[in-house]
Amino acid sequence: MKICHVCGIECDDSQEVCLVCGADLTESEAVADENLERPISEPVLVATFEDVVFSEIFKDILVENGIPYSTGSDAGAIVVTFGGSFTSDEIYVEKRDFDKAEALYNEFIENPPEFSDEEFFIEEDFN
Repeated sequence: MKICHVCGIECDDSQEVCLVCGADLTESEAVADENLERPISEPVLVATFEDVVFSEIFKDILVENGIPYSTGSDAGAIVVTFGGSFTSDEIYVEKRDFDKAEALYNEFIENPPEFSDEEFFIEEDFN
């Protein structure tokens, strides 16, 4: 079984794309290790996400474009609101990369990925 590097779900070894979040599962482990968050010297906030899947997709976009990133904390920030709470993920980039990262963020927000119910539910015959 493969573990998706974006959402953490178990996937069949034969799968090339995660059925939950759409992440590319064909990357080698060496490439996946390069996708890890990197320390940056002049952090500038480029995005805040409440949706962990969208946050991970945007981080992958940054990595694909050679932009190192960092997050506000390892577990994300918990924001308490009246009647509940939610987790948000703040993503920081180097000051020199901000303009490119902001353009990628704006493009991502204008054209967010869409997931159909079929991508989340797999009918299996247990007979």
